[in-house]
Amino acid sequence: MSGMKRMTVILLLFAVSLALGGCKSSNREVLNEKIAEGELLLAEERFEEASIYFAALFDENRDSLTVMEKHEFSAQMAESRKNLDEAERLIQTENYRDAYDRLDGVHPEDLSGIQRKNDLEKEIRDIYLTKARELQNEMEFERGLRVLEEYQDMVGVDEEVEELKGRLLTDLIEWEKPVEPEKIRKIVYLDPGHQAVQDKEKEPLGPGSDILKNKVSSGTRGVASGVYEYELNLLFSLKLRDRLLEEGFEVLMTRTSHDVSISNKERAEMANEAGADIFIRIHANGSENKDRQGIMTIHPSLDNPFVSHLSEESFRLSKDLHDEMVRETAGASAGVHAMDNMVGINWSEVPVSIVELGYMSNEEEDLKLNTMEYQDRLVEGVVSGILKYFGLDA
Repeated sequence: MSGMKRMTVILLLFAVSLALGGCKSSNREVLNEKIAEGELLLAEERFEEASIYFAALFDENRDSLTVMEKHEFSAQMAESRKNLDEAERLIQTENYRDAYDRLDGVHPEDLSGIQRKNDLEKEIRDIYLTKARELQNEMEFERGLRVLEEYQDMVGVDEEVEELKGRLLTDLIEWEKPVEPEKIRKIVYLDPGHQAVQDKEKEPLGPGSDILKNKVSSGTRGVASGVYEYELNLLFSLKLRDRLLEEGFEVLMTRTSHDVSISNKERAEMANEAGADIFIRIHANGSENKDRQGIMTIHPSLDNPFVSHLSEESFRLSKDLHDEMVRETAGASAGVHAMDNMVGINWSEVPVSIVELGYMSNEEEDLKLNTMEYQDRLVEGVVSGILKYFGLDA
């Protein structure tokens, strides 16, 4: 091939290459414009239209990762809004459980949808609380309790709902059976130990003390169950509260939810200010010795520099609680111990006991502590111990 012919061929090939490149560039520009049109639909939250639009665009451009992502996202947003619309319809037909399930399908990136979801969840909550209060006013206490239990079955523990349940249960007991005046006068203050978030700020060990301790910790955790101590403490305390109400006691609690920030000193002060007859702090134990197990109670000693005057009564309370819990459960005993390094004891002005339900660091006992049957037996043990302490067990 001559030099002239070779140059001609090269020029022809270069021209073809330019033409093809220009075509591809033009196609990309068209696709980008179409993507921008779809993104406008997303920005305007016209998700159903955007889903249809990007589905069609993806059929034409299956090699485009951008189009595929927009197609998937728009479909998720469209489904999110369908769930919201269906939840609203279900609320109107009073099908609240299915509505709540639908709200779980709201996409986390659907910010406006999340706000609507929060509003709808609040609407459902207000409906249940209003209905329960109406039933309370109508003295339909059992029906009111069932309404609140149905709500909590959907959403879990709710502090305001727990407080209303407590009032309804108190009303029910007073309505259905007379209780002895002696029982009514006794105020039991329960402290479900710890909380979800620990507070490492300091507070005095006792009145006038220079020794400082952390305000509150989150406690231990089950070695086998994975349950946090603060969770077990509250679950058990709520069960105990309900049983004590049935026995005619007035029962108050330092907390009915995990999302609190209450120091050990403040918890004791709450019991003092309420004029409680006894202050019982519910805890579970932990130890580096994995074999250690058993029920333990703790009280101030006769040499306690802050509350020695409460030692004898606190010991009697602790022993009654310990003995009855061991008897009811046939469980192991870790003894009744005097300890003077507990802030919640040293600031108390009433007989006080720390109840250690068992060792969450022991695999067998941890699993047992998290069964309903064993918890119920422990509850009965504590109730029997309190009745015994007040001389009401006859």
